Amino acid sequence: MVNLMGTEVLIPGSLSSWLIKEGVVTIEQLEEALAVQKGSKQMVGAILVQLGYCTEEDVARTLAKKTGHKFVSIDAVGVNLAVANLITPEMALRDNVLPLYEENNVIYVAMRNPNDILTIDNLRMITGHEIEPVVAADMELVAAIENFARLNSDISNYEEEEEETTETVEVIEENIEDKPAVQLVNQIINNAIKSGASDIHIEALEKYMRVRFRIDGVLQEILQNPIKMFNAVVSRIKVVGGMDIAEHRIPQDGRATVKYEDRNIDLRIATMPTVFGEKVVLRLLERDSSKVLTIKDLRFSPRQFDRFNHAIHMPYGFILVTGPTGSGKSTTLYATLAEISTIDKNVITLEDPVERRMAGINQCQMNNRAGMTFAAALRSVLRSDPDIVLVGEIRDAETAKIAIEASLTGHMVLSTLHTNDAPSAVTRLDEMGVEPFLVASSLVGVLAQRLVRRLCPKCKEEYVISHEELKKIVPDLETYGYHQESYTLYKSVGCLTCNNTGYKGREAVFEFLTVSEEMKRMILDRENVAHIRELALKQGMHTMKDEGLYKVINEGRTSLEELIRVIV
Repeated sequence: MVNLMGTEVLIPGSLSSWLIKEGVVTIEQLEEALAVQKGSKQMVGAILVQLGYCTEEDVARTLAKKTGHKFVSIDAVGVNLAVANLITPEMALRDNVLPLYEENNVIYVAMRNPNDILTIDNLRMITGHEIEPVVAADMELVAAIENFARLNSDISNYEEEEEETTETVEVIEENIEDKPAVQLVNQIINNAIKSGASDIHIEALEKYMRVRFRIDGVLQEILQNPIKMFNAVVSRIKVVGGMDIAEHRIPQDGRATVKYEDRNIDLRIATMPTVFGEKVVLRLLERDSSKVLTIKDLRFSPRQFDRFNHAIHMPYGFILVTGPTGSGKSTTLYATLAEISTIDKNVITLEDPVERRMAGINQCQMNNRAGMTFAAALRSVLRSDPDIVLVGEIRDAETAKIAIEASLTGHMVLSTLHTNDAPSAVTRLDEMGVEPFLVASSLVGVLAQRLVRRLCPKCKEEYVISHEELKKIVPDLETYGYHQESYTLYKSVGCLTCNNTGYKGREAVFEFLTVSEEMKRMILDRENVAHIRELALKQGMHTMKDEGLYKVINEGRTSLEELIRVIV
């Protein structure tokens, strides 16, 4: 807590006088706090908070005004691990300081005493940067420092690999008894979860080890460490994932679960040999079934929602969700299941892996080595009286054919396919060897999607662009019905809340193709993608570019630059 001592009460310019001047407390309340303080080692500020006369934030904001430094909320700003790691946990605990973020080569450091010149000079020497002290509420600072200094987290392995022997595990544990590596891996995983990262990339460069997080779909460098730490870190991660630490020549896959506070996070781990060492990628998947979105949470535009909602509530048929890896296909499918799964329906999913547990449905994990492939599992599932079947991915013609045949026998089948847009999915099935008459008879619709970053609501900035200027960027602008003289758009700026990226969170941009009778005839005639797209547009399909422009121009939810990056 700030250094509020009894001797300061009536001294002009003291923190006590500032608390009174700012109307935070009264002289009577301050005197009561001083009376309580007698015989104890507590500071008056802490006592004022305990008595309920003010909050820690009140005291911290007053200290910031008194010292002329900036007040920050660490909970809102977060801690950039790459910046925090410029000092040791021991120094953070000893001096009650924590570097939070870097801006224009200046490190902003939360300090209990922002006027501690010796510590500031020490930080300047250690980090090699200019130091700007900031003031935070004491509880937030203490919690952040303790979190930074925490050495261990509850990481437990899934025993997915039954072939692994007891001897192997014992040897592995003995070989990686490298505490700094264990601490570093724990810190990396904890901070990735806290920052909302979807993936962690750990890679060896020529002179150092680099750690990057994929946040809102974009990789951000978080940490650089000496290269000598790299092999120990990789070994530790392999142990966590139940992988062979002696094998460095071939790619490996592993899995684990992390318990972080009250959350369970699944890790999918992949290693790949590179010139300077094995690159490791960890994908983080939330297990909490209560956090499954609904289709209303997906933010379909009204013109798309009704078409998709009608399709998923049909009694049977085949619906595909397409897009590249990381475009949110699984999230959309889980939201769809949450919408259509009711007590009177038997819902079975075939997944590799099961990414999110859902209450009330039967989820099956694929295991290729044991012969549990999508095709084999799908044959078995059809004997289990399903109403709705989710096939994680159409990977081959056999799986596609069985899935389609299942939809023709009175089942609703949902699955994913990797194509760039909705019309391409129709021809892709033909290329895979599925007969056109099967596709035409079963396919109800195809949903294609991409994820765009959402502008940070706290710092996004409004600007006006003329029709001609916008048309230079989007030449076919008028095709989508935009004929105004000018448009009010928003651009990213960057602030503490969004970690200076200008964006906070992501949302999907969709296009939904409905398979009409005329479309079925085209499929039977094996028409090309261009003709299928032309008919789909004629029948009311809105492309992802159209939907993206709607979010940029009509809703102001994302920026033109982000739309161009992802879609245009």
